Amino acid sequence: MLQFIMDRNLLLYVLAAACVVGVASQMILKQIYDKLIRDTKNTGEPDGRFLQQLRQRFQYCTHLNEKVGDVHALIQKSMMEYRFWGMGLHRWKRFGVDCLAISLLCAFAGTMFAVQNGGSFFAGNIYFVMGALCAVLTALAYGISDTGYRRECLEVRLTDYLENSGAVRDYSQQEEEAELPGTTPIVPVEAGRKAKRRARAENTAVLQTRAQKDKDALKENLARVKAGVQETAAEREREKNLEFLRQMDPKEQERILKEVLKEVLS
Repeated sequence: MLQFIMDRNLLLYVLAAACVVGVASQMILKQIYDKLIRDTKNTGEPDGRFLQQLRQRFQYCTHLNEKVGDVHALIQKSMMEYRFWGMGLHRWKRFGVDCLAISLLCAFAGTMFAVQNGGSFFAGNIYFVMGALCAVLTALAYGISDTGYRRECLEVRLTDYLENSGAVRDYSQQEEEAELPGTTPIVPVEAGRKAKRRARAENTAVLQTRAQKDKDALKENLARVKAGVQETAAEREREKNLEFLRQMDPKEQERILKEVLKEVLS
């Protein structure tokens, strides 16, 4: 089995694939941190979901406890719960190390097989070269991404955003400002969305009520028209019968009236 794997260079393919995935994972992690850092530069309503949730959680804790005792712990907890493609920030960082370990294991296994078959440990050993190249590329990826500094920078920016920028206001301050004349209270993002959904639901209910009223009015008008048509038809039928009786002989009229009365009274 091992000979089959070595003859087809499967270990080399696994080694190269693990190296590429490990390097790509650190570049993706770099982009994640860069995006989160860019979101903190906007002191208005945040666009990113992570910052929206952190802001809402900060406001909620402020509302319950009047203040947040440990902002740093709140930020770290939010960062630990953050997910991208189902993996947290720490898992993304470890993913590159795991891929490097797989690459080095493949390189070590290939080198041992080459040595057992009379090959050299260094000279002409493609597995040793590929393993060293994978280690260098992974180290460069970690150096370029520099996730440790980016994480520290993100934590500092988030702390400043929550405590010093004024973008996130205390609920008590919002309520006090709402009571002052001529001031417009700052509404939390989630509260604003709930208000919009509630307004849309109320507008929909009003439109449905109007439509139902129009439908009922239309049915009533149609019923009146139908009743008028039936009444007109009955009147025309009575006039037709009277005209028919007038054209008959008096004796025939008397006979027919007696028969009709007899049927009605029987």
